[in-house]
Amino acid sequence: MNFIPIITSVISFLFFALILIQFIKRRKIHQAVWTIAILFFGISTLMEFLMNPDVLGFNIVLFSLFYVTASSLVGFLGAGQLYLVFKNKLSHIFLVFVIVFTIGLIFTLVFTPFPSSITFVGELGTDIRAISEGYPISVRIWAIILASVGGVVLIIGSLYSFIRDRTRYYALFFTLGAVFPMLRNIPFGYLGNELASVISFFIGFLLSLYHLKKNP
Repeated sequence: MNFIPIITSVISFLFFALILIQFIKRRKIHQAVWTIAILFFGISTLMEFLMNPDVLGFNIVLFSLFYVTASSLVGFLGAGQLYLVFKNKLSHIFLVFVIVFTIGLIFTLVFTPFPSSITFVGELGTDIRAISEGYPISVRIWAIILASVGGVVLIIGSLYSFIRDRTRYYALFFTLGAVFPMLRNIPFGYLGNELASVISFFIGFLLSLYHLKKNP
């Protein structure tokens, strides 16, 4: 049994609770959007753990929940970064884009049969990717665009935040968190990179709280 997803999920839900508390106190749009993203991170990795053959195994409900939340969370993270850096119409437009593509992914996923010709190799991360790639491009295109565009926006936005104000070194951890999933199996494997990603985001968040205390 692979326990990496449940570790990632526990960290994500703890992160979600802290950022939700911050949103309740400060009422910033980027915090609301990131709250959704980190909640999705926790849900997607919990679904991964439940898809372990020794837990519930693969089924269409678990995989669909995983696929939608895992694909869209990157878009929401990117939208949150835009709200943090720019706070203008562009941020609103990008958030609408993320919501529309998430709905599009849900709609096509619901009306597409679960891939039945998948050969499982017994390695959770590899099998999850095999199922994802077993869906037709009409489904995958929504996820690909959401994840790739969201990831690029998050990386550019966090780097811009650091370049604009070098005291915001925590933004570099957001950049690192966005990069890990793009590396696929390097350096820690698919599931290990997810764990490294959420740890990077969490460290960046904690450092941002310290920055806020010093610069209220």
